[in-house]
Amino acid sequence: MDDLRFRLARAGEGPRLRPLWQECFGDSQEFWEVYETFAFSPEQVELGFWEETLCAMMTLLPGTLHTQAGMTKKAACIYGLATLPHYQGRGAATALLKRAVERLKDGELDCVAVVPDTPELYSFYAKALGAETAFYICFAEKERQSLEKAHMFPRLIGAEGYVDLRRRALEGRNFMDWGGRLVEFQRQISQGEGGGLFSFPQAPQCCAAAEIDEEGRLQVRELLGPEEALEGCLAGLMDALGCQKAQVRLPPWSQALGGEKEPFAMVSGRPVPAGEEWYLGFDFA
Repeated sequence: MDDLRFRLARAGEGPRLRPLWQECFGDSQEFWEVYETFAFSPEQVELGFWEETLCAMMTLLPGTLHTQAGMTKKAACIYGLATLPHYQGRGAATALLKRAVERLKDGELDCVAVVPDTPELYSFYAKALGAETAFYICFAEKERQSLEKAHMFPRLIGAEGYVDLRRRALEGRNFMDWGGRLVEFQRQISQGEGGGLFSFPQAPQCCAAAEIDEEGRLQVRELLGPEEALEGCLAGLMDALGCQKAQVRLPPWSQALGGEKEPFAMVSGRPVPAGEEWYLGFDFA
């Protein structure tokens, strides 16, 4: 631990981080270029060094937490926390998380969210970040034949239009609001997997982010709108993208497609009021 040191990334330093990212996550060159263009901001990227070797990194994606009481909180979501395999077990990841906690103490942020990749990481983040489970989703698996025949036809939409639809759909709820740059990041990710961001002209209050996985299933990262329209929107997406099976993430309060409420993300820096449901949405994966 004594040989570890940390600092913020510097302007133009994105290419230096690429080998670490690709060794830890295995993402393609194309994904890295999208990250570097839409998610990399030097002041939001923390770096760890072992002597002179870049061995760890963490990105903080900025957002605004909206409450159903009408308040807003300065927020960020931890993303891409990575340590090179040879340097794991030396405390680099924990130290990076503590640097995020320092931003809470300094008043730069009101809360920090994190999406655990595995169930085992919930206890790690609880200890290292002082985080508690706060954000939930409703997760549903559907087959096209089980859905209604009449459906809403999707139309590709840009990031700014999606931001507006998303805010309208979630108004009055507890949710994380993402700016246009990060929604464009999600659009590029989904587009690279055969999908994109969608609106529904026949259901103008609805929107969705969706892509196709390696098994040909539709992965709906987000589906928002009035409950009575969501089944038709999913049917339209499945027809348009040629998928017979779908896995769908909806806000935790949605009952339109059945499914089960599941924990999705944790938060540090804000007590979770009992009985309230919070929604994060994208995890940019």
